[in-house]
Amino acid sequence: MKVGKDVDQDISRLEAVHRALPGISFIGDGNQGFSREDCLTFAKGVQRFGGRMVLLEQPVRREDLDSLVAIRRITGIPVAADESVRSLSDAHEVIARKAADYINIKIMKTGVVEAVAIAEATLAAGLKLMVGGMVETRIAMGCSFSLVLGMKGFDVLDLDTPLLLATDPVQGGYHYRGAHLEPWAGPGLALTARPNHEVRTIP
Repeated sequence: MKVGKDVDQDISRLEAVHRALPGISFIGDGNQGFSREDCLTFAKGVQRFGGRMVLLEQPVRREDLDSLVAIRRITGIPVAADESVRSLSDAHEVIARKAADYINIKIMKTGVVEAVAIAEATLAAGLKLMVGGMVETRIAMGCSFSLVLGMKGFDVLDLDTPLLLATDPVQGGYHYRGAHLEPWAGPGLALTARPNHEVRTIP
């Protein structure tokens, strides 16, 4: 769930989902939208209605590692660093400061080669990996999925951004089956472009 704009509304939204589907757990993606205080208020609000928060992704500004440390310590909820890690040196700082439990790998932030180096450093330090993306087609998502399949060690896969496109400009390759990503058979990404296709996002 995207959170971080209005604490009360965020809590109410998650509570409504929780009431309808009481067995689910939440990942809250703050996209740097919370202050430390607002994030702590949000976490307490979710706890109050009985919701289970399994991960907070980048709740505060990318440079505010002190708040990431505090949020981990006070709430006990695992924290994922996303925007805080845009390079290998960023990853080393997050690791040294103990500012996150997970590092979110995105090839659009770093490129493939540095993404691999960040992933290796993360695992070597005993942290966990997640993988995500921007609003990308299945071409870039296929590259990210290749990284997951080739390296292993990724606990959280957030490779759903092609589902935000109104139409798919490619055919073949991996596909979605409910909450599962199904690998492809064939060389490369096994994708071909649909002829004369215009990419549009869902309004």
